[in-house]
Parts: sequence; structure tokens; C-alpha cells
Amino acid sequence: MLNPSHVVSGIPQNLEIILAVLGGLVLVMLVCLLYLLTKVSKLIRLYQRLTRGTSGGILEEILDQYMGTVNKNTNRMDLIEKKIESIETTLENCLQRVGVVRYDAFEDVGGAQSFALAIIDSKRSGLVMSSVFSRNSIRVYAKGMSEGQPSHPLTKEEQQALDQAAAKKAGLGGNR
Repeated sequence: MLNPSHVVSGIPQNLEIILAVLGGLVLVMLVCLLYLLTKVSKLIRLYQRLTRGTSGGILEEILDQYMGTVNKNTNRMDLIEKKIESIETTLENCLQRVGVVRYDAFEDVGGAQSFALAIIDSKRSGLVMSSVFSRNSIRVYAKGMSEGQPSHPLTKEEQQALDQAAAKKAGLGGNR
């Protein structure tokens, strides 16, 4: 057993050691205090950022409001995605690809005044038109297209216009 009187009587002799140990403990506590203060200041900044624009209510209420906003935006995104799918489906059936070939139909008429025009959708349905220019007249012909099959045989120029139109990629901005 340790005698209390011996402990008290030994203090003056070991005062430097005791002060050094206590000083070390104070230093360690000071470092811990600084570390905790930085952590608390970070938490305060995060809390202020989280509660910015609110009435400063209870954190649970603020998070509940944020979750309501997130759910509302998720629902809006779902509706937008469905609308985009609908637009893409409609776009497939729109006349969206165009090909034009100009040519001279007759040897005595220059300037490539005749043309073949193909306007089709993504399934190669649509129409092919031709305009044949001569010195005395202009004739216009139209042929329907259904999934790549013409209603009447195509001329070489009409086929070139159709191939040109089919080679183009369609999108919301038109031909690319």
C-alpha cells in the first residue's frame, strides 16, 4: 500500500517532472481541442449549406422537403422520358430524309434542269418525284414508296436520289 504522506512529501522533489507531465497533457488536450474545433466548424458550414434558403427549422423537416423535391423531379423526369420516347416513335414515321439528283434529261438541253427528289422516313416509306425538263415542256412524275418498295419502277436518277436519302441519318435537327 501506498502511504499518502510519502506521496505528498515527494511532490516538491519531483515537481519538475510533474509539471512537465501536466504540461504535456495540456498540450495534448490543446491539440485535441483544435482538432475538434475544426471538425465542428466543418459541420457548421455543412449545416448552413444544407439549411440555406429554408426557415432554419428542424433538420428532419428540411430533409423531408428535399426528398419531396427529389421525388417531384424524379416524376417529372419519368414524364419527360416517356414524352421523348413518344416523339422518337413519331419521328420514325415522319418524312425526314431527302435526296436530290440533278441531271440533263436530253442531250440538247443543258444546265441540269431536270431532277429526281426522294423524301422518305426511317422505314424508307414516302415518295420519289421527278421533273423532266425539255425545251418545250416540263413533266413531273411522282411514285410512292412503301418500306423501300416503289409503286412503279425507278429510273437511274430516282434510285440515286433514294439511295442518297436512305444514307442520311435523321434526327431532331433534320438531315445530318
